[in-house]
Amino acid sequence: MLRNCEKCNRIFAHPTRRLCSDCYQKVQEAFILVKDYLAANPKASVAEVAKATETNVETIYEFIKAGRLNIIPRDVQLTCEICGVSIESGRICPKCRAALKQGQVSQTEKPFSEAKRDKTRIRYLDQIRKRR
Repeated sequence: MLRNCEKCNRIFAHPTRRLCSDCYQKVQEAFILVKDYLAANPKASVAEVAKATETNVETIYEFIKAGRLNIIPRDVQLTCEICGVSIESGRICPKCRAALKQGQVSQTEKPFSEAKRDKTRIRYLDQIRKRR
């Protein structure tokens, strides 16, 4: 499958990856640097890890959300994407994960990020209709 690399926008062919081989290699090298630094400095903050390894903070958070790091920086604050409760790693809390496995989460529930975004959105059509 042909696609564009998410980092450099170069065209490449791979059935599952979203990064070209060069960018994928760079991400893997950054992961090894972050993992090794955290192994040597387990109480480091995200900013310290980013500065020491010269890795972008967003990339470090991607590693944490993907569950790739065994040791997590001390100041990481993640929330469940479904219910919004504080979690240590990943994207979904154990309670919501169990509900998803059992099929108990309804299709009408919006993820936390979407629900939060809806509250801040300005709805011009609703305001116009109310005036009529």
